[in-house]
Amino acid sequence: MAGVDHAWLRMDSPVNPMVINAVMTFQSAIPESVVHERLLTQFASIKRFQCRPSPALVSEAWQVAPVDLDYHLPTAQQSPETDAELQQLATDFINSPLDTSRPLWRMLFVPRFRHGCAIIIRIHHAYADGMALMKVLLSLMDEGASMPPLAASIPTPHPPSPSRWLKRLQPFVPGQGKWSETLMLVEELTTELLKMGLSPGEANIFKTPGLCGKKQLVWSQPLDLMEVKTIAQTHQAKINDILLSSAAGAFRRYLKDLNQLTSWSEMRTVVPVDLRPLLKAPELGNYFGMVFLSLPLGIEDPIERAQALHQRMGALKQSKQAWLVFQILQLAGYLPDIAEKELVRLFSSKASAVMTNVPGPGFPLHFAGSELDQVLFWVPQSGSIGTGVSILTYNNRVQFGLMTDQQLISNPQDIIDCFNAEFESLLLETLMTVPWPSG
Repeated sequence: MAGVDHAWLRMDSPVNPMVINAVMTFQSAIPESVVHERLLTQFASIKRFQCRPSPALVSEAWQVAPVDLDYHLPTAQQSPETDAELQQLATDFINSPLDTSRPLWRMLFVPRFRHGCAIIIRIHHAYADGMALMKVLLSLMDEGASMPPLAASIPTPHPPSPSRWLKRLQPFVPGQGKWSETLMLVEELTTELLKMGLSPGEANIFKTPGLCGKKQLVWSQPLDLMEVKTIAQTHQAKINDILLSSAAGAFRRYLKDLNQLTSWSEMRTVVPVDLRPLLKAPELGNYFGMVFLSLPLGIEDPIERAQALHQRMGALKQSKQAWLVFQILQLAGYLPDIAEKELVRLFSSKASAVMTNVPGPGFPLHFAGSELDQVLFWVPQSGSIGTGVSILTYNNRVQFGLMTDQQLISNPQDIIDCFNAEFESLLLETLMTVPWPSG
């Protein structure tokens, strides 16, 4: 097992299992036998998903273990009719621990949901990162072989640019620039490490000590991507900036309702960055870094907030922070368990939430002829982080998902309602500023 995969395996804790969760809903019913056959032949046939982690001499190794149809592919007896009922079913399912004597994944088939059906998915992070697993899940669709690759919401970081003192030093450094390149990299990595290590810990209502481990899943109604594009074009912003601003606005409204908002309120989040193209890595495994993005909750105007987020994201794209975190995770997988736990404690203290943003296919997908209506996912939170935010674009629609620890937020639907209100307000403000033809 690779060091970084071993690191994610050992991050498991009673209050934060390292499991990626997803929900897929379909517009029409699919026979149970067809679902089982597709999942067994196209998912369970992948060698890694036939294995479970097993203790080895240095760390852990992948050991073949039988896939049990009754355990790994159970069928729900409930027949949810609403999103709220499906959310409760998914919440109950994800709060059951995975059996460590078996391959660490399960998929609950819900044969009756409205007029169609649904699948609730759980896969341990040690098998692969969220971007890789999303590709695997979408490859199960009828269009799987012809789908274009998913694009990361944050591009691969650019190579570092020399600082002023390194430019002055470069003519005196031997080795045709190799030494200067090394010094340049060391300088930037040291700067990023100091930024992360010396940054203050989070202190807000999303970061109270004592997580209970009871997770809750909720999601918003789909937004029209064309409306998001219209807002972005009107205000000369990017779609990603508008979505991040809406998410930040939802937390702002929630804090305001609780009388916890100040003009300087910030909420630091951890944002995964796909490094697979940079590393030319295989399809499975964990090949991503993370950056710390602070959401400016104190900014009331959503467009001003989007501009601030655009500047902050731009600075993170130019940094080596994602690459540095990946290297730290690789190293952590080979360190003693107590050392890794201390690293997780340190870094998780710097953020209140994990935020992911994945642009999916812009056209409808099908599973055995049934159209995929919704696809939602949540990556796990580690250490003391108890809130996870996901934004996924699919079939020209956008959905906002939320996973929370019950100890932090008793009713996460309140934040979803804030997200809907924030976007409606932003859309109304945009429509009022757009010049309409006279006459």
